[in-house]
Amino acid sequence: MTVKLIICGRRRPGQTLAEHRAHMKDRHGKLVLDYVAQQPSQAPRRYIQNHAFDGVYFDGEELPKAFATGLDFVTEVYFPDLAAVKSSRETPFYLEKLQPDEPEMVDGATVVGIPAAEQLVMPPEPRDGAVKVFVAWFSKMPGAGVFPVATDPAALGLLGYCRNTPLFPGPLVAIDEYWLADDAAGVAFAHHCRDAILGPVRSDAPSFCITIAREYVLHAGHADAGQERNVHEHPRS
Repeated sequence: MTVKLIICGRRRPGQTLAEHRAHMKDRHGKLVLDYVAQQPSQAPRRYIQNHAFDGVYFDGEELPKAFATGLDFVTEVYFPDLAAVKSSRETPFYLEKLQPDEPEMVDGATVVGIPAAEQLVMPPEPRDGAVKVFVAWFSKMPGAGVFPVATDPAALGLLGYCRNTPLFPGPLVAIDEYWLADDAAGVAFAHHCRDAILGPVRSDAPSFCITIAREYVLHAGHADAGQERNVHEHPRS
């Protein structure tokens, strides 16, 4: 079973969003691509950065800090299995080049890594400049009738949808992931999700957060990498 490692968190203290995004994409992203080129059997099979620019967050002592204050990034890293996740982080390349670079762009105290199984419900259409909306669920989820994808996907401008289910118990029970065409469509869909989930009566403590991000597929993977996933997906570039 292919494992998607979802890494979420906030930027390094004292760093602007522009500095963080430039370092993550141009510096750290290049190091990952060098890893892929030099050690393809150890490196991630797919590597996608999502740079957050908006979202809906709520306070909650039980939540990981970044999910309460707002995420700056959601990175998706694909491996064949859990053993490959572990071994990829034990190579000299990772320990000598990638790991030392991480504190230059992220606040380690806020970083959360979630090994998950990905279920592609609506495979995304290839599109440059796509925006994603991530809905992270804590402790409980609403019924299917409230769930945003239960409505007309075309009317909402959806280009794709998948559900990510953590492989181990933790503060999250699922992360739903939606593809949309651009910033405006992403923000509008996030508003739709928030209002549909909360409903007219908002007495219960919210058990979700929403992150809106621009997608950068830095390593789309080879043809055989796509076949490892739970549902076939057209590579995005």
